[in-house]
Amino acid sequence: MKLLFGILLTLSCATVLAQKSSAREADLLMTKVLISTKKNDPTHKLNSYKYDSYENLKVSGDPEALTGPGYKKTELRKTLKKTRVFFAEKTSRHIYDYKEGYKEIITGANMPGFEEPVYPIYNIDFQSENVYEDRYIIFDQEFISPLNKKSMTLYNFQIEKDTTVAGRAVSKLNFTPKDSQVPQLFSGNLYIDLETYGVAKAVFEKSGKLNIDAYHDFIYNEAFSLWLNSSRKLYVRQEKTRKEFELFGGRLEVGIEKKTDDDKNAAEELYLIIEALNSNFQANQEIEYGRRGLKIEVQDSSIHLKEEYWEKYRGEDAFSTTELAQFMDLDSIVSASKITRKLEILDKFKVGYFPISFIDVDLKYLVKYNDYEAFRLGMGGQTNEKLSENFRINGYLAYGTKDAVFKHKIGIGFRINKEKNTWLNIYKQDDINEFAAESFLTDARVYSLFEPRLINIPTFYLYEQYGMSLQQRLFPSVISEVSLTRKRINQTTSYQYISDQGDSFSEYVLAEATLGVRWSPESDFMRTPRGFQEISRGYPILSGQITKGFRGVTESNFNYFKVSGKAQYVLSRPDQSGTEFLLEGHYSTGEVPLTHLFHAYPNAPNKDEVLQRFSVAGTRSFETMYFNEFFSDRIIIGQVRHRLAPFNIFSFLKPEMVLITKVAWGNLDNIDRHQNVSFNTLEKGYFESGFELNKLIFGFGLSASYRYGAYHLPDFEDNLALKFTFYLEL
Repeated sequence: MKLLFGILLTLSCATVLAQKSSAREADLLMTKVLISTKKNDPTHKLNSYKYDSYENLKVSGDPEALTGPGYKKTELRKTLKKTRVFFAEKTSRHIYDYKEGYKEIITGANMPGFEEPVYPIYNIDFQSENVYEDRYIIFDQEFISPLNKKSMTLYNFQIEKDTTVAGRAVSKLNFTPKDSQVPQLFSGNLYIDLETYGVAKAVFEKSGKLNIDAYHDFIYNEAFSLWLNSSRKLYVRQEKTRKEFELFGGRLEVGIEKKTDDDKNAAEELYLIIEALNSNFQANQEIEYGRRGLKIEVQDSSIHLKEEYWEKYRGEDAFSTTELAQFMDLDSIVSASKITRKLEILDKFKVGYFPISFIDVDLKYLVKYNDYEAFRLGMGGQTNEKLSENFRINGYLAYGTKDAVFKHKIGIGFRINKEKNTWLNIYKQDDINEFAAESFLTDARVYSLFEPRLINIPTFYLYEQYGMSLQQRLFPSVISEVSLTRKRINQTTSYQYISDQGDSFSEYVLAEATLGVRWSPESDFMRTPRGFQEISRGYPILSGQITKGFRGVTESNFNYFKVSGKAQYVLSRPDQSGTEFLLEGHYSTGEVPLTHLFHAYPNAPNKDEVLQRFSVAGTRSFETMYFNEFFSDRIIIGQVRHRLAPFNIFSFLKPEMVLITKVAWGNLDNIDRHQNVSFNTLEKGYFESGFELNKLIFGFGLSASYRYGAYHLPDFEDNLALKFTFYLEL
């Protein structure tokens, strides 16, 4: 008995030692792989390369597996309801240059059922092409690659066997997460070349709510001693539960429900399959990069190719006869279901428009509320490309129920360059505006169901304006606007401004020339036959603007100069946490009335009690700063917002906590020139910190902010702001 126990103990110890030895060998091999990454990664080893590819996307299965609330209910569902398939294919030339970076030129684009492709689908990073990158992407979601430089601390590696790929000796290396609870980790295996330590084949697997299988095959290039990616595949499916992801504006749910005797119609599996084949690889040769600053370029000639073009790429086994018949029937199905029209509505609704024939109705003018007008009712819009691609008419008409006055704007625009989207605009406007509300010409249009600060603003001025502007995209990453305006200003208060000559003005004329530029050096852009699109936002984003006021031009009263700048930077992390930094500054010199100076975006109503000040928080405003409390002719504003990872309480309840700190410094010369108004300056520095708990229900959340520092008020509650937040993702 003792002998048997001793034998078993010896065998057990030998097994443990063998496993440890095998793990050490695997770790040693993986260490060599990580050390050799740069010499095996084409983007590091080669100065340039290019290759051609054919890629197709297939979705097949039960249409009831396609879901999504409200307008996000995908139009793919209507297609699949009759065809049970969705299909898209493209041919591309992939280019890399060590100076210019990576670029995909789409030479052929086919999406049966649509007159032209739904271009946003090309914005989706379905699957990483380069396995050597630290982050592996699937459907724009970041996962931590086993080839990440920190992978030794995240993955367990095990050598399964030695074999060959393309006649070269390789070792099959399995990897599994050390912590199975980390959602950004894969399982799978890497086939490692035992001479170069390059990846000869890769398999990434992810199971759970969503089953993912991703494959990369390689061919060995003797001339460059490199394994080059020859094909990749991605399979997404689920057998027990459901999981949503989005595909060009629609939520696509992959999965099945268990069938029971009582439910014969339960959903069947929905598969999503992507297959890509690469060919014609060339390296370290002079390549024609084409337009700079683009990551994706869809050629104008790519969208109306004949069927013969695609047949040579699909291969004999690409589709069954039934599948091909379904794909070819998509034209009539999509047309009958008016899917293109619904996608158009979705695309324009995201920026606040609703298209009706050749007019895009501007939704932001419908209903607003402020202290001066009470309810502001209006209607606005602009003509669209259905009327003309090179001419547009735009404007709005609004009425305040309290002041009983109509406001309006009417303008016309002429496109003088399609490539740079250059528009010359002429307009007339008669409306009200907030005191000291400086804005950037090039700020992207932002649509909100309501504007939080507008409800609380107590002080406006009246203006009548004539102007013209030239808007254009100088480069994919640079947009600019130049404007010339004449404004006649009137007051709604008793405010007066004393000029250099000692004259008092409550009514005055301003003649301005303004130049604004916005630069997004790290953003990725796509060009399609419809123009340029930002496909992924990178940071920093830099904005600059200069304004010159001219005395004596068109009877204008003042001479001045203003300059403004803004920088935004965001750090995003795979767990959906992130930190945002915002720095903004404004400076003016000369004769500038208070109406055209600067404030720090106050958002505290001028009321005594905390609950009386309860309203909606803004995105960049100071929630504890009272309206008209501070004005400046030079000011700098800083803001840090740190967003924690969402709290996964229920599938429908995932609130987000954001920690916020805001600071502002400013000053004002010749304060005595501004008559009949009382305010302070910011030379001592204003400080505010707090938090937001967002997305509690229907986009609403709660926030709390506290004021401290030199401008701290004696009563505790006067420094405190409690408010709603509202973030609705369109």
